[in-house]
Amino acid sequence: VLRKLGSAHAKYGVQPEHFPIVGEALLWTLEQRLSPDGAWTPQVKEAWVNTWDAVVSVMEPALRQEILSKDDAVSRTKRLVGQTWGLVQDKVRLCVLLLKRMFHIDPSAKQLFSFGYVVNLDQSPEVEAHARALVAFLSAAVQGLGDLDSLAHTLQSLALTHEKLGVSPKYFPVMGEALLWALEQTLGPRRAWNHYVRDAWIKTWSVIQLVMQNKITTRAKAASTPAPKLTPGKIRQLVQESWALAEKDLEGNGVKFFLRIFTIAPSTLELFSFKDAKDLEKSPELAAHAGTVMRTVGQAVAGLSDVETLIPVLQKLGGAHAKYGVQPEHFPIV
Repeated sequence: VLRKLGSAHAKYGVQPEHFPIVGEALLWTLEQRLSPDGAWTPQVKEAWVNTWDAVVSVMEPALRQEILSKDDAVSRTKRLVGQTWGLVQDKVRLCVLLLKRMFHIDPSAKQLFSFGYVVNLDQSPEVEAHARALVAFLSAAVQGLGDLDSLAHTLQSLALTHEKLGVSPKYFPVMGEALLWALEQTLGPRRAWNHYVRDAWIKTWSVIQLVMQNKITTRAKAASTPAPKLTPGKIRQLVQESWALAEKDLEGNGVKFFLRIFTIAPSTLELFSFKDAKDLEKSPELAAHAGTVMRTVGQAVAGLSDVETLIPVLQKLGGAHAKYGVQPEHFPIV
């Protein structure tokens, strides 16, 4: 009965994150009714909590299964992140926790902030002001998941600002870890934090980190590398000659190429049918796909001799990848 009820509620827009809210409301209602009679005791409350947990343990998997059957991975990530961010009532407090956790994980991060060595961060006006700026940033990022092109532009601009302040890309993973911890501390007591939500936030932060990190790294390389004095003909020659050496082991190099992608951005593995392979390095499916991709690269390299013919082929290839869930943010990773 509970499984059927869980599945049925999916069509009404009910989400797993709603169960803690319903449970909280149920306990409150019972307390209001039973307390005047002295019938609301710690034991009674515990009994109801255990009962509700049992109900949820049956209904929630059925609800999730129904949602997953109608929901793709990208929209699911957007939904989970948007809904759980909406559940955070005191976002400024969460961002203060985030900053404190950053300093705990990597004390050297303190040097990035004027308030880094303040003893009591909870009472600092500077900390609160920066926390409010973080709230605005995270809110914009969550909202921007619906328009990734616009989000990428915003993140790139923010990356340039942070670069001027001397922020190193090495701190992005620290902030990501601190964000996950702060979210867990905030959402955990409300039973709104689980591995589905954590995975959605990890994917979201991966996008934020990769876009900003790539912008800073690219500019740093451009600033430190002398402008190459290569003619178009020389560029074509060098690329084609070096590719002739690389293509001697297309599948082998292709597998290494994909494994590197999954190391840089683990969430991209979800885009592929072989995502559940136990040993990716030995997966025949990955090897076949890697070979196909490498042959396509080879065709593009050969096409440098006839750019006018190559351009429409690349445009068609770009359009075709949209249906697989590929996003503009994936190009720097590739």
